[in-house]
Amino acid sequence: MAKFVVYEKAAEVAFSYMDKSTMSSGMQTTVNLGCGLIAGFAAALVSQPADTMLSKINKTKGLPGEGTTSRLIKIAKELGLRGSYTGIGARLFMVGTLTAGQFAIYGDIKRYSGAVGGIELAK
Repeated sequence: MAKFVVYEKAAEVAFSYMDKSTMSSGMQTTVNLGCGLIAGFAAALVSQPADTMLSKINKTKGLPGEGTTSRLIKIAKELGLRGSYTGIGARLFMVGTLTAGQFAIYGDIKRYSGAVGGIELAK
């Protein structure tokens, strides 16, 4: 969800400085790529702690009788805020570039099909 909200807001800001109707299709794709990259960074930052916890819980065995919730609490205390963002650089690169590509394709499909929605309705 975060990536869609951030993408729309980034596109809204970008297109408030540039007239979309006079932009070439290549430039529109470039703007979609940039906004998608920003959205991907936001999605990576939001999801990183949960993914780190999931990775840790899958790698470690719990004590006999220990429930999942208590294991997650224990892991969260061990990691702390800083530890929950271990590996964020690689994740920013991976999620950012994948999301940028997705939104570039999304924008091109919207343009070719004549679909409107999102920020286009606000004008």
